[in-house]
Formats: sequence, C-alpha cells, structure tokens
Amino acid sequence: MIPVSWRRLVPASNRQRLLASLVLNFAAKVPGIAAVFIILPLISKAIGQSSYGELLSALAVGSVCSLPFGGINAVGRRLLATAVGALDEGKQADVFVTTTCVMAVTALLGAVILVVVTGRSWSTRTFIVISLFPIASGFFNTFDNLRASYNEHYVTAAFQMVFQTIVYASVIFIGIPKGSVVLSALAIQLPNFLASAATIGVLIAERPFLRKGRITGWRGMLAPALGVTLADGTVGAQLGLSVYWLSFVGETAMAAWAGTFMRLFQSFMSPLLLILFPLTTYVSTRWGSMAPDRRLVLHKYFIVAGVGYGVIVGGLMLLGGPFYVDHMFKLKVRGDRWDVLALCIFLAAIVAQKTYTMLLYAIGEAKFVSYGTAAVSVAAVAIAAISQHWLSGIRVVDVLFLSFGLALPVMLFFGSYRYHRSDPHAPV
Repeated sequence: MIPVSWRRLVPASNRQRLLASLVLNFAAKVPGIAAVFIILPLISKAIGQSSYGELLSALAVGSVCSLPFGGINAVGRRLLATAVGALDEGKQADVFVTTTCVMAVTALLGAVILVVVTGRSWSTRTFIVISLFPIASGFFNTFDNLRASYNEHYVTAAFQMVFQTIVYASVIFIGIPKGSVVLSALAIQLPNFLASAATIGVLIAERPFLRKGRITGWRGMLAPALGVTLADGTVGAQLGLSVYWLSFVGETAMAAWAGTFMRLFQSFMSPLLLILFPLTTYVSTRWGSMAPDRRLVLHKYFIVAGVGYGVIVGGLMLLGGPFYVDHMFKLKVRGDRWDVLALCIFLAAIVAQKTYTMLLYAIGEAKFVSYGTAAVSVAAVAIAAISQHWLSGIRVVDVLFLSFGLALPVMLFFGSYRYHRSDPHAPV
C-alpha cells in the first residue's frame, strides 16, 4: 500500500498518471538539452579530442554489453503490468524479484565479457572502468521500467529532472578539471543512474510487499526476452560497435565525430521515447479489451508515425548535424557528405523500428519483427565485412549504415502487412 504521506502526490486515475508522466518526461528533457549543447563541448575541451573519442568509444561498447537488459526489461515490465492489472500483489512481488535477479546476473556476465574482450584495447585502464558505467546504469534502469508498469513513470522523470539539473549545473559553474576522464564520464552517466537509484528506494517504500517475492518463472522470461534482445541488441550493437571499431582500427578522431553525431541523435530520439514509454504501458493495460478494428487502427498509427518521425529526424540530422558537430566541437576530422547521408538513413530507420516495436513489445512478443530486425542486422554486418577488403574504415561503416537503413523499413512494412492480414486476436 502507498503511505498516506505520498497519496496527495499521486494522480488519482490512470489517465492522470499518463498525463503526469508525459508532462514530467518533457520537463526532465529540458536540462538534458544542456548535455548536448553545453556539457559535451566542455568535456571535449577539458580532456582533449583524442581522449574524448576514446571516452565515447568506451561508453558505446559498454552500452553494447548492456543490450540484453532491453529484452528482460520489456518482458518484466509486461508481466508486472499484467499482475498490477489483476491486483495480484504476490505475483507483482515475484515478477519484481525475479526480474531484478535475472538482470543482476546478466549485468555481471556482461561486465566480465566486456573486461575480457576489450581490456587490452584501451590506452589506459581508466577506460575499462568507464566502459562499465553503462552496465551499472542499465541495471538500475530496470527499476524505471518496473515503475512504469504501475503507470507511474512521472516519478522517475521528476528524479531525472532534479539530478540532471544538479549535475549539469555543477559542470557548468564549477567545471571539469583538465584531463579528468572519469569525471567527464560521470557527468554524462550520473544523472540517470541517481534517478534510477532513487526510483527503487521510493518504489520499495511505497510497496514494501515487493521485497517478499520469490525467484520463479525466470526460464519463461528468457525465450521472449531473447527476441527483443536480438532486435534491439543488434541495432544497438551497430551503433556502439561502429564507434568502438573506428577507435580500434586507429581512427580515433573519426570515432569522436561519429560518437558526437550519435549523441545528437539521442536528443532527437528522446522526445519520442518520452511519449511512447508511458503511452504504450497505458495501451497495454487496455489492449485485451479493445475491439479488433481499434487494434488495427492503433497498429497503423504506430507504423506510420514511426516512419514519419524517422524521416523527420533523418532530415534534421542531415541538415543540422554537420553544422552542430563542426561548430560546437572544432574536431580535427569530420565526416564527408556520404558519411553524413549514410548515418542519417541509419538513424532514421532506428527511429521507425523503435516506435513500432515499443507498441509490439508492450502487447506481445513480436517474434516476426524481432527476428526480422536481427536478420537485417546480420546481413548488413556481413555486407560491411565483405566490403572492408576494398574500402577504408569509415567507408565500411557507411556500407553498414546504408545496408541496414534501407532494408529495415521494408521489413517493418512487411511485418505490418502480415499483422493486418492475420487475425487481430493472434499474437503479434
């Protein structure tokens, strides 16, 4: 039960909670804009372009090792939302404890693999530690997802706004000591980590029964989580590994350019996620009672909105991305028009995929789209691997981005066509 002292702060209805989540999500994004336009340039200036490129590479490869978290979170959030809808506190506690334990084991394995595989590739051991930051942050993000199952993501958003303001204001007014790579990494990662940690504290205080759950049904989580992991994992791996690979083959300056470009992309991606995260959770609680015709209409809205916003983001990145990177960072090396075009097509496809699958993962396993995304990713990597015999490092990355970015929307539309031709009651 929620303590009396908290009840006045809790919106009464599900629609009010959804509205609160949307409003506070956007409010929390305001300080985040500083990270792109103020904090990153300050970091680049404080640690130098070479260390800046290696820093982004470390964070990118760490994010790759945290990709399995996405599948587990999606399944855990769906199972917990179902238990919440059924008002089953025992089931809620079991899902909470099971999801947390599975994530802890996954995080530990990811950290070990990361250290073993990349430990000798960094200029100093400091970057090994930094590469572990995204794994720690990703583990604590589990509690943001579980909180969303209660249609209460506004709590996490409020904490994010507070901690972003504190950390970013400290960086702006106090500054980063010259050459301090660790503090630079913390300036990027710490706000979300602290927000997630505060979220779990409040969640347990509100619902102490969650601590009494048992580890059960974890095997049943792995199969559906695998599909989500294959889809989002292979997409995220291409984002992270492309930056790491450029650094690995000696093109650190180009890695800094690509990594900065992708950080800008995340600022465009955030508004979409701010809307979709609470919205799809809200839809999932009502999906079972929806009429088939309404399901089909909602399905069409998501695929059209995803592709449409992807085109908008890709166009904005194409027009404004080079100006932002070149003028804000003064990097020694920058991508040419083909690099920019390939990267923008790739990022536009990611937006379309993310929009569509946010709905699918909230209501089912989405096997076709999950495995289809993985197949497209593997094919793109294979084509890029073959091209490295004739092309330079950055051109190989261009081939990877173009192969994936052009093929993925075709697969998404085909998946949507299959769903519309099938029984609306059938699993997606």
